[in-house]
Amino acid sequence: MNYKIGIFASAAGNETSNKDILQKARILGEELGKRKLTVINGACPGLPYQVSFHAAKNGATVFGYSPELDLLGQKKFCPNDDLSIYQKIIYTPKTFPFSRNNLVSKKYRNVISTANCDGGIIISGRWGTMNEFTNLFDMEKVIGVLTGTGGIADELEKLNKKINKKSNAKIFFSSSPKKLIELITEELNKRKDQKSAV
Repeated sequence: MNYKIGIFASAAGNETSNKDILQKARILGEELGKRKLTVINGACPGLPYQVSFHAAKNGATVFGYSPELDLLGQKKFCPNDDLSIYQKIIYTPKTFPFSRNNLVSKKYRNVISTANCDGGIIISGRWGTMNEFTNLFDMEKVIGVLTGTGGIADELEKLNKKINKKSNAKIFFSSSPKKLIELITEELNKRKDQKSAV
């Protein structure tokens, strides 16, 4: 099945130029592409773009959920990104009451992108990525955390033990991009089979 996998990661910061982390992002993108999965991101630069770029090059469909209102705003937001990797960019509706407040629109984007994926992968990240993680958890999604990438990704296992709550969300931790995708797709297949059996 063509699952939709969200990529939630650092859009800026030191991690986005770290060679080891970029290598993991490239491998993750290639593996997603080989499996012909649909990749969802926040239509932002940095690690989400890097993963999505390599996924698109290897056959994945890529959808971006943008905090911007239109293509002109998107080009200003991501002036160095090749927007042709996206099959579709979903913009913040102009009817959204806070559409002119970019800080609020980014959180709207976080909710919509996490709601529209079957599972999500966390790479490095800061507060915005942590917000996306909590969305995924509360929406009971399948979550993969790519460890060894710094940021919030390397803190979540400890935090999860301290502040975990009951949820049907499933969290996997691995430093291997390939293994992480295998764990996520296995769990998604299991969930699909359970639904079919009902």
